[in-house]
Amino acid sequence: MKNPPLPRAESPTAAPASGGHQLRRGSRSSLLKPIVAGLAACALAAAAVALTPTEWQHRQVLNVTAPGLVQVDLTPASFDAAGPQQEDLRLVDPAGREVAYLLDQPPAPAARTIRPAAFDARLEADGTSLVITTGTTEPLASLALETPAPFFLRAAQVELSSDNLTWTSLDRGLPLFRQWGAEQLALPLGGHTAAFIRVTVADSRGAAGPFTGASLRLVASPAPAPVAVGARVIGRDEFAGETLLTVALDGRHLPLASFGIETAEPLFMRRVTVSIREVHGAVSGERIVGAGTLYRVALDGAPARAQLDLPLAFTPPTRELLVHIHNGDSPPLAVDGVRANRRPVTLMFRAPAAGSYVLLSGNPQATPPRYDLAAFSAEMHSAGATPVVPGEIESVPDYHPPQSLATAPLPDVPLTGAPLDARNWPVRRPIEITRPGVQELELDLAALALARADFADLRVLRDGNQIPYVLEQPALARSLVLTPVEAPDAKRPTVSVWRLDLPQRALPVQRLLLTSPSMLFQRDFRLLERLKNPDGIGYESVVASGVWSRTPEPGVPDKHSFDLPGRLQTGTLWIETNNGDNPAIGLGPVQVVYPVARLVFKVEATDGFVLASGNREAHAPQYDLSLVATKLLTASRNAARLSAAAPAAVATNPLAALNGGYLFWAALALVVVVLLVIVARLLPKPPAA
Repeated sequence: MKNPPLPRAESPTAAPASGGHQLRRGSRSSLLKPIVAGLAACALAAAAVALTPTEWQHRQVLNVTAPGLVQVDLTPASFDAAGPQQEDLRLVDPAGREVAYLLDQPPAPAARTIRPAAFDARLEADGTSLVITTGTTEPLASLALETPAPFFLRAAQVELSSDNLTWTSLDRGLPLFRQWGAEQLALPLGGHTAAFIRVTVADSRGAAGPFTGASLRLVASPAPAPVAVGARVIGRDEFAGETLLTVALDGRHLPLASFGIETAEPLFMRRVTVSIREVHGAVSGERIVGAGTLYRVALDGAPARAQLDLPLAFTPPTRELLVHIHNGDSPPLAVDGVRANRRPVTLMFRAPAAGSYVLLSGNPQATPPRYDLAAFSAEMHSAGATPVVPGEIESVPDYHPPQSLATAPLPDVPLTGAPLDARNWPVRRPIEITRPGVQELELDLAALALARADFADLRVLRDGNQIPYVLEQPALARSLVLTPVEAPDAKRPTVSVWRLDLPQRALPVQRLLLTSPSMLFQRDFRLLERLKNPDGIGYESVVASGVWSRTPEPGVPDKHSFDLPGRLQTGTLWIETNNGDNPAIGLGPVQVVYPVARLVFKVEATDGFVLASGNREAHAPQYDLSLVATKLLTASRNAARLSAAAPAAVATNPLAALNGGYLFWAALALVVVVLLVIVARLLPKPPAA
């Protein structure tokens, strides 16, 4: 059965206050009287301004079966089609008149944090004992400890008391840790009241650590039950020390309350950040909208404790979230799925009669309506309402955007740029594209090595035309693990030397992480390249140096990082350290970290695209695409790849380099010599003697 056509707006008409609405008996009837009167007055005010439904792009039908209060449960499609704050929602009755509504979104309860009246820390035989005087009689949600210790993992027991003499155990085996950026220092108190709290931190896993203070979080008012949001992982990529998940939500503009993961890993601790893509000018970046620690830990025989959800308070403008799982030196975490919840948002109105009402959305020029319903919010919730779920999103027949949009439409992403004579670009790499749309092409090692440091020589081509792109350089890095080869120097027996062969020359290496099986040492290290000057004389160029000290204590890493200032010149690095009078140390695998660079562009075809590079004289391209960079960089992307085949060199213009340098002067000298020879032959010869 087809939905009824959208009625045209009628001239304002005063409807009777009763409007067919039947009051209920008893106390409910007396409760509804002020609501009915208020809603009727608001309906008249709403009808005072004519509404043009065809200026809204989307509609959803509300099938109301009986007159009375109606509660509309917005769907993800409702949020997606409406504005960021649902400011463009409008409700139309079967006769085409605008209906006043109340959009109710209960605010998230704010938790209050206080400092305890006293904090006492003592070393006991079974661990560190902390006695906290709360100084409050309010229910307590949690206790957060403070410590400067950088690396620890402990189990804690929590006890409560009203007189500091008789103690009641609340829980034991609670994890406390700080490792590789992940930390858990909050102990749940379950809403109990207590004058004193005693926390015993077991020291069985190492030396006792200092605790310098604490804070108490009080129980907040009950929060409305969250609503589940459809979320799925559409992309996973492994970078140096972190995993990046691209998560797709069921819609935009969903007021998120939490995000969580599903994993069967029995033991893990990870710092997790949730972010969205943002564009400033034409530069893409990320904004963190939530962060915390997710873990599953079992200590001292207690049941496993887990925290798998992060609280959020953010409305994403797109359907995608970027979730960074920081692994440190641990293997990537196995993620079986993700989940998300949003805060409840309800739309309430009074239906004077049964029928098909229409919820309009999709008018970016619409401002939030000013209905006088806020005063009746509590009464409307108390009176009860009939829940209605909107129908599917439909396009409004005869949609005509407002005049301001019709005269100045948002420009679409340009797909083709100017033609390019690519004879001066000697390197070509085919681009593999699986489906049309916005593409994200990450440069591989060969492309990074062959391109200029500023990437100004990169061009995406198809049929001789440029494909406009935006260069994206996120704060991400990839890594590869290489094995160094010992290269002893007979002239320096106390110096250990290793040769590290890189897969490409001139790689833009950010840093090197060295590992060693030796447990106790302190050495000065040098990382260098061996080069030759124009005269063929060899010399050493030190690219990094520093002291590496390692002891067998818990928490001391077996890696040491050396930052490199810029692009290398060769494909070989030499690593040196002087052992002095100590035995030589060993050197394990070396982790080479290099930056991520991407080209983001949009295509309608999937074949015939190539990446050209190698023109050292090229200027950075300037595309009109930068005007709509926000639209491009925040869109959902497909992963394009460079062909695995070796970069192909093509014939270049032999005169392309005759614009300066040695080749220019050599060619000029050759021309002069040829001219002198020709002139010498044309001159008459002297007579014979």
